[in-house]
Amino acid sequence: MTDIETIYKKLSHVISKEDFLQRIQEKVENMGGLCDETMAAMLVANELGFSDAGRDSIKIENITPESGPVNFIARIISVFDTKEFTRNDGTIGRVGNLIVGDETGKVKLTLWDNMADLIKMGKIKAGQSVQVSGFAKQGYSGVEVNIGNNGVLTESEEEIDVVSNSYKIKDIKDGMGDINLNGKVLEVSEIRTFQRKDGNSGRVGNLMLGDETGTLRVTLWDDKTDFLSQVEYGDSIELINAYARENAFSQKVELQVGNRSIIRKSEKKIEYEEEFTPIDDIKADMNNINISGRILDISEVRTFEKKDGSTGRVGNVLLGDSTGKIRLTLWDEKTDILEEIDFDETVEVLNAYSRENTFSQQVELNLGARGIIQRSEKKVEYREKFTDIADIIPGESYSIQGKVAEIGELREFEKEDGTENVVANLQLKDDTGSIRLTLWGEQAYVIEDLDIDSEIQIIDAYARYGLNEEIELSVGNRSRVIIL
Repeated sequence: MTDIETIYKKLSHVISKEDFLQRIQEKVENMGGLCDETMAAMLVANELGFSDAGRDSIKIENITPESGPVNFIARIISVFDTKEFTRNDGTIGRVGNLIVGDETGKVKLTLWDNMADLIKMGKIKAGQSVQVSGFAKQGYSGVEVNIGNNGVLTESEEEIDVVSNSYKIKDIKDGMGDINLNGKVLEVSEIRTFQRKDGNSGRVGNLMLGDETGTLRVTLWDDKTDFLSQVEYGDSIELINAYARENAFSQKVELQVGNRSIIRKSEKKIEYEEEFTPIDDIKADMNNINISGRILDISEVRTFEKKDGSTGRVGNVLLGDSTGKIRLTLWDEKTDILEEIDFDETVEVLNAYSRENTFSQQVELNLGARGIIQRSEKKVEYREKFTDIADIIPGESYSIQGKVAEIGELREFEKEDGTENVVANLQLKDDTGSIRLTLWGEQAYVIEDLDIDSEIQIIDAYARYGLNEEIELSVGNRSRVIIL
């Protein structure tokens, strides 16, 4: 019994053999040689609701250019835009491509004309399981399955696991393609628009991902950037069919997510733990710094005009851990958290960078658009380190504790920009000596609450030479005065 007769045996109660054979011939002719009579018989059976009437389903790993007509179930991995072309007879054709996979492999589907229109109409989407009946042949980049107007591409209820060429971040190299990756979201950037050479506008945005082997920046283009509004720090995501490329500016390998890639949330638990740097180990010009610190001081947010005429915002927070303390500068929308946090709370700072302050010559942290600051439940121990007055030298910042020996007067003066300011002086002593304090601006008003022998702490005052080349401490808006 031939394959056609076997198929017809299952259909004989719904169609005459004459009609069945006629429909087979029509399909063979319409597909222009893309299928034989057996394949056409299977397609007719499928149209009549008997999808299992044809040949046995094949696994993708067994499809070869010599397989000819094939029938299989797979999950759609990638969907590409359709293109139009002109045939030799002058008619317009349409073609579109899919990448589908099962647990054994992946294969390219080429859809023609009416089948290609399914892509344009949005009826074919990544993640769908589909039943495929088409014709296998050798394509430009390997075996592919062609599906014409008489082919079959219908949605299936069957759950299909796709073979995973999943990589760890440490294994990704420049030039690699078809990369699948699971990672934890560490950072979500804003979406930026740009002008292409053809005059059209494009969009681009970034994610920072981590797994147990490291971190990696992911760049999303155009419609893929919509995904950035759906995720936040800590989410697990899955990437399918991304490609790796070295960033010309940073010389670091990044992943690219274009229209052939899939990016989606995942329930998979990612083993990633940020590495936190002790504050005392932070040096100037370090990048990608993570710290966990206790809030020691919070500044007011100041506005300024940027070079492009837009308004920027800047604010500071002083953080400490068991090894030391450091000032963190936050820019623009990152300053919003300063209205939410309070003294002695713990925060985590991720992806900061360090610079030396040209005025104080102290190393400070900066948090730009790519950084994260968030509350933490961690307990961070911090004990202020007080310096004996006798040990103070110019050019450093110090915290001291002592008793008030002298209180000067509050004096008003005019700054170079014409604004009014105030200044006051104190003499502070401890068991090792005494030192003059100059208090500027709001700090100067503390003298109104002090008496001789009041005990105070001065946090982060800057030592310099003052009158008569004597060392004094300057107490400005980055310092704190605590009355004990």
